[in-house]
Amino acid sequence: MRKTRIIITMLLMTISLQSVHAQFSKVKLKAPKKPTVVYNRMDIKSVNMKRANVEFVYIVDNPNPFGVKHIQADYELFLKGKPTAKGKDVKFTIPANSKQEFILPLEIKYLDAFKSAKALTKAIRTGKKSIPFQMDVTFEIEVKVLKFEVPITAKGDLPLPKPAQKKMKLKKKKLKL
Repeated sequence: MRKTRIIITMLLMTISLQSVHAQFSKVKLKAPKKPTVVYNRMDIKSVNMKRANVEFVYIVDNPNPFGVKHIQADYELFLKGKPTAKGKDVKFTIPANSKQEFILPLEIKYLDAFKSAKALTKAIRTGKKSIPFQMDVTFEIEVKVLKFEVPITAKGDLPLPKPAQKKMKLKKKKLKL
């Protein structure tokens, strides 16, 4: 009698485990996919003799069926090869199955790239219209238990301000002979 109970109990456990296994085999667990980040463009918002306000625009694509809340960006900007701006821990999120812009606004001071206002003025007077920039950004993305780093380097030219034009006013005068 005791043997029969043990056999029946084991038989019921085997049937239960098979049905549980059959249910789990229908559920396909997928590993999270690595989000991608691509440099898109630099938008110039304003330029004056002291500074330029620009926005570096990146496209972030999250192919996962869940949102990513822990994305942070660390960046360093170089003008004429010299480090001029640095930032850490710029945080943002991206919804599930989406592609969206990430905008990194910066105020760039021209004197950080030139030794003096005189050197900046000389560059503008000699017809220089832009200076080269390099923007290095590392995006740190946490997806569930995985952590990804996506380094991106963007290069281009930052426009310099236009030289100030002096306006001359001419007054009409009557000449007497």
